[in-house]
Amino acid sequence: MSGVLQKGMAKFTSDIGSYKKDGRLIRRSTAPNKMTFWVNSLLFLALQLCFLSAAATNEHDDHPLPTVHVINALPKSSKPMSVSCSSSNIDIGEQSLVNGEVYKWRVSQRKLHYCVAIWERFFASWHAFQPRRDGNHETLFWMVKEDGFFISWDKAKWVKKYRWETE
Repeated sequence: MSGVLQKGMAKFTSDIGSYKKDGRLIRRSTAPNKMTFWVNSLLFLALQLCFLSAAATNEHDDHPLPTVHVINALPKSSKPMSVSCSSSNIDIGEQSLVNGEVYKWRVSQRKLHYCVAIWERFFASWHAFQPRRDGNHETLFWMVKEDGFFISWDKAKWVKKYRWETE
């Protein structure tokens, strides 16, 4: 068989996509087949869905991100309260507040932001900004009192959300 081509055997040529069989040059079609068409179509559709879902996610970004106010409403004669706030990747910072002082910061990402407070022998942590709950408000107020943490978006109606913990 070395060097001799038997009848019915194919000999490939250097021309990509063609070969010789029984002395005839047979060219394979280089046009995309149906399988390639469907694979490309599905990839295109998947990319379109990704772009559409990204656009739907950003539609809530029309609202400005709120400013959060943490108000110390603890008794006037008490020690200062220490408050530290952050998100998953941003440390907003820590402040020490006496009665009547406000720790104010602007939300920079539509992500969960949480705060930790320490006052005398009490401590608490709470979700200071939750995108679903607070995302459509321009301002968010937290009033910290002896009996807990109260939320408001207008400083008129307050709802107790969290309480102090102790060891």
